[in-house]
Amino acid sequence: MEQLLTFVRGYSFGKMTYPNGGIFGPIKRPYLSILHVFEGACTLQTPETSITVQAGETGLAATNSKFSFSYQKGRSTTATWCEGFLPDMREQDFKALNRRYEPISTSSRLKKLHEIGLSTGHGSGFSLNAMRDTIGLAVVRTFLHESQQSGEDLRLPKAILHARRIIADRLDDETLSISAIADEVEITQQYLITAFKKHLGITPARYLWRLRLLRARIHLVHSRSSQAEIAFKCGFKSVPHFSRSIKKQFGMTPSELRRDVGFTQPSDLDDDVLDIHF
Repeated sequence: MEQLLTFVRGYSFGKMTYPNGGIFGPIKRPYLSILHVFEGACTLQTPETSITVQAGETGLAATNSKFSFSYQKGRSTTATWCEGFLPDMREQDFKALNRRYEPISTSSRLKKLHEIGLSTGHGSGFSLNAMRDTIGLAVVRTFLHESQQSGEDLRLPKAILHARRIIADRLDDETLSISAIADEVEITQQYLITAFKKHLGITPARYLWRLRLLRARIHLVHSRSSQAEIAFKCGFKSVPHFSRSIKKQFGMTPSELRRDVGFTQPSDLDDDVLDIHF
């Protein structure tokens, strides 16, 4: 799931009360949502999964095609959400990046982040979008972190944890290679590749480039640096290589991403999405 975050164009926040239940959706495009339920219950429904979130819980789900919120009939439900839209991608690629998470008890930290996100409203501007994007990413990462407190990360081999730290610290080093990472961790290159695929579902090379692309997108949307400067900061070999990689990953050229400025129209302002109150 963490790798799926590199594809999110921008985040938005919303809050709604359904006094007697209802249905919102379907949202007919690739989409990700984290829902916090204050009272009542809501089921996140996608072709991939169905997750029921009860009062006091937060749930996360993502889809490559269609997403609906089903608020329990005959019961008042109030919920807030943080959402992001994803580009179209091959089903096999989406399945490799997506995973199911059970709802977790909503922490005070998650509540506060949702409140701050809601306070940014639905306006658009360079600084406002940058702030909202940062808060949205913090919400998702907080959920992932807290859902892993059961010990999932503790089960990762120390070699993988070490390799991930090396990659994160040296994204700007275009000479960084998988063999160099393996040497520094003191394991074979083949073991590193096998371990990454087994535990993270991705090769270390793809992991490295996705992190570089995520950092590049952040610079494009939230800084005034030139494309050449960003390419250099993020470890790309050349500006053409940078441009091709951005286009392939996000479905937009660097210039288009920059004009997009990270703004995503909230789903509750989309006239094509049904909003039914029972």
